Amino acid sequence: MLDLIDSKLNCTSFLVEFAKSNVPTNRFGGDHSTRKLNGMLQTSATGGSRKALQFLLTEAPLHYPFCRTTLGKGEFNGRKPLGETEKTSEDLARAMEYDADDNRPDRHVIQPEIPGLVSPLRRTESSTILFGCLFPEHTITSIDVAIANKTFSVLATLLSPGLDTFFQIDQERATNRIHRTLLSFTSCPAVLATQERIVLGQTASGIDKLIATGGVSLRDEKLDFKNRRMETCLQGLLNEIQGQEHFHDAENNSNSATESQSQEHAVFIEDPSGRLNRITFGAITPAPVDDRCRSAPWILIRMAEPSELPQAVELALQDYYLLSQSEAHLARYLTMTGSMTDTVEQLGITRNTAKTHMRRIFEKTGINTQLQLARLVHKLSGYF
Repeated sequence: MLDLIDSKLNCTSFLVEFAKSNVPTNRFGGDHSTRKLNGMLQTSATGGSRKALQFLLTEAPLHYPFCRTTLGKGEFNGRKPLGETEKTSEDLARAMEYDADDNRPDRHVIQPEIPGLVSPLRRTESSTILFGCLFPEHTITSIDVAIANKTFSVLATLLSPGLDTFFQIDQERATNRIHRTLLSFTSCPAVLATQERIVLGQTASGIDKLIATGGVSLRDEKLDFKNRRMETCLQGLLNEIQGQEHFHDAENNSNSATESQSQEHAVFIEDPSGRLNRITFGAITPAPVDDRCRSAPWILIRMAEPSELPQAVELALQDYYLLSQSEAHLARYLTMTGSMTDTVEQLGITRNTAKTHMRRIFEKTGINTQLQLARLVHKLSGYF
């Protein structure tokens, strides 16, 4: 669209998104166009110490055409478009001045006498999009002010619906990427979140299972890790993300057609019932939307519970170790649950009966602890 505008009007147009921190993103126009527009605005100040950029991002009315001279002179509150304020080459030169140490080979030098307009098109809690036009074939004295203002206003109005559609499609695309990522991890409860711990999605009962560990709570779609070991494990992963170059390599990301995954960090947590759960934290770098937008890694949290053991294990315990049916039944269930309380409830027996069975199991197998029993049962399960 911008190329069409440039070719039809013989102008240089810009469409740049600024994040909440006033840092330009690469979503539109590429880094080169972003630097040109950002450089034009950042050097302009209001009557006080505030920057023209800050005014445009936070206060300027949408679609209103602000001229470069107005920005340079700090005349914002009057909302003066091109032609409604005194214009001098000296003012424009100040507004467009670059750092003297800027010797980049792709530095774009805009002559100070070139007239131009800029306007905020879209403003949300997270970003603001600015649209700008420079008319290099005109000077301040030769341009038709009325036509320039009207043309710019029409362009700004026409671009807005297109931006709304773009962001709607972008949101649907992001949702699809989240669902596609989670589909690869349906074998166990999982939660996908941003590095700021905002939940993006989950597998069936993923959040409920995570909260059931007793170490996590959910507040306004944000995970709060109350368990210190889980928090330490997550911080270790975040530090790894920040330190690894491949998460910041735009070229590698743009050539990747699928998600990439970093090494997992794991911790074992005992839930309130005494069951042991393995919680893993891994980083997933989504496939990029295009060759300019680099996606920040997501955090994948997975929970591994004790797996179901084949019933044939009980027969092996009875045959080789001469366990009774009740003793073998107890050994299998205790290994699966990891909790004597859960086991006696599921089997419908008393704790004293369970203790008697365990004493006989230890005598017949030659082991001394519940952990050794679990290892033995898992070893036998490998035969089935």
